[in-house]
Amino acid sequence: MENKSNELALLKVIEQYENIIIAKHVSPDWDTQGSAYALREIILNNFNNKNVYVVGEKMNFGTREEDESKLTEGIISTSLLITVDVANFERVDFEFKEKVKEVFKVDHHLEVDNFGKGKLVDPSAIACTQVITLWSNNCNLKLTKLGATYLYFGLITDSGRFLFEKTNGKTFLAAKILVEAGVIITEVYSELFLKKLELAKWHNKAFSMAEFKNNNEIAYIKVTSDFFETLNLGEEEVKSALTVLSGIKEIKIWALAYQTPGNENVKVSIRSRDFNINSVATNYNGGGHKLASGAKLNSWNELDNLITDLQDLIE
Repeated sequence: MENKSNELALLKVIEQYENIIIAKHVSPDWDTQGSAYALREIILNNFNNKNVYVVGEKMNFGTREEDESKLTEGIISTSLLITVDVANFERVDFEFKEKVKEVFKVDHHLEVDNFGKGKLVDPSAIACTQVITLWSNNCNLKLTKLGATYLYFGLITDSGRFLFEKTNGKTFLAAKILVEAGVIITEVYSELFLKKLELAKWHNKAFSMAEFKNNNEIAYIKVTSDFFETLNLGEEEVKSALTVLSGIKEIKIWALAYQTPGNENVKVSIRSRDFNINSVATNYNGGGHKLASGAKLNSWNELDNLITDLQDLIE
């Protein structure tokens, strides 16, 4: 019942505002980007007289969304801000997030920061795109092929092609809804999983850079800012090398730590099949899910402590 009322609350708050800003999380992935682009499509195709702006960094391009240049102080101060796939207000990728009139949170992470006047949050969902798909369907909103395709990109990546633990019946219901809206699955898979040669070379190199601890139960890859600069790849593409450590029987927890050029912080993506890595990630300015979390270190000096804490989970 609570989720139903929250779905109606999102519908009602969209109806109330002429100007709507949709914000992603910093270092965007397909779930946040697909959610943002699809929600814009849904609003424009189902509500009259709406101005919808997507803000934040563009995934893999390192540039900002064009909509940001259209925003004025007057627009921002009268806008509804909808955040998608963002657990912490600090990670909302919008400089003027505190100057909007109202914030509404749409998410699927465990609640660690209860921000926003309203919210539609389902921690049992594998992806934020799942939450938005079911919301649009339950509210009988029109879903275009383009909007559905954006949602499918997020659903398929956050669920690991429907292999991750939190994949459930509602995930497949969402996939059914999206396919029936016109998604061409083969095209999505080709764009996501056909690698360009440069990316394949990076994955091969990344595995050779892996360091192993705890009798190979812990494995991690370090990408310094200097090395990052030599790669002709976007941030998400660099992060995708984390997959080279998955599916290996001996490795129980694996991670990729990287530093983008000009940034002092070190970002870490962590994965496991069995252990609650979120309990560690939350101690390092991060969090996420039980088996898939992220962390943000102040410097490389903190990495050893993080790895030690991950080892303690196993021991």
